[in-house]
Amino acid sequence: MSIGRDVLVIAEQHEGELHDVSLELLSEGCRVADELQGELCAVVLGNNVGHLTQPLAKHGADKIYSMENPLLVDYSGEFYTDALSDFIGDLTPKIILCGATSVGSDLASRIAARIGIGLVSNCISIKIDQNDLLFTKATHGNQVHTTFKCASQPQIATFEPGALEVKKIGIAKKIETMNVAASLNPDKQKSKVTGTIQTDLTAMDLSEADVIVAGGKGVGSADNFRLLEDLAYALGGCVAGTRMALDAGWIPSDRLVGQTGSIVRPKLYIACGISGALHHTLGMKNSKTVVAINTDANAPIFRIADVGIVGDLLDVIPSIVEQLLELKAQV
Repeated sequence: MSIGRDVLVIAEQHEGELHDVSLELLSEGCRVADELQGELCAVVLGNNVGHLTQPLAKHGADKIYSMENPLLVDYSGEFYTDALSDFIGDLTPKIILCGATSVGSDLASRIAARIGIGLVSNCISIKIDQNDLLFTKATHGNQVHTTFKCASQPQIATFEPGALEVKKIGIAKKIETMNVAASLNPDKQKSKVTGTIQTDLTAMDLSEADVIVAGGKGVGSADNFRLLEDLAYALGGCVAGTRMALDAGWIPSDRLVGQTGSIVRPKLYIACGISGALHHTLGMKNSKTVVAINTDANAPIFRIADVGIVGDLLDVIPSIVEQLLELKAQV
């Protein structure tokens, strides 16, 4: 197989909306494609997904491929792999980028096995060294950053949601858009979606949350964390915490934000009783808006906060929740 220099992003969508990680991958893919002197290609699967061409183009894609079929409306490992494997074989990109989401991780593994190419999972950054791709990921319980080089080409890599920055490039060039036929055999379907259940918003995946209410040592107790849950519920967000909160047993490990936990980039991050240690802020510093609540006016968290509230969270949070509920009642 003759390998080119192009970068292919598998854009993940659900119910006609792109997953944030897809926009992150496009931004990074644009940089990588420029360094490789190749083109940035994006492929999106589903049914009636033509409207996604515009946001894909605005985030840097040179070529956009739409693969539409009623059997692709809901994610199916079998059908998505069938549709993409031959397509990738014809396109021969140098690197394929995919989000390390539940869908992306499953799909990347299937494609790597089907085509027989290398896979580096859960990456946080990518560099190019003399035409070689170097991937960095957190290992050893997120305590060490390790760099990998994949011997095979093409290769596929999944990236942690929130690890990369989103940059809107704008459309300043001619974009090629193409429809690719996805011929699928319904008889090959081994599983299908029969229904969906809405998850508890306060327990949603941190990488998918637009609003995160996080607590640190200053929250004081597990009981006080219920106030954060109330605030998160009122805002339609979820709860997270610092290493101190985890060690105290106030949050489960999948709620940890920071250098050794999740890297998040929500629209709103509310830091409650968090001093602002570097190992925590590394995981949330790129949030669009940061609100800090702390009794210590000199806490480092205020240096990166867009809005700072000096006060006792036990008083501040109930007041905010009460006002939010009053506003909702008026709607």
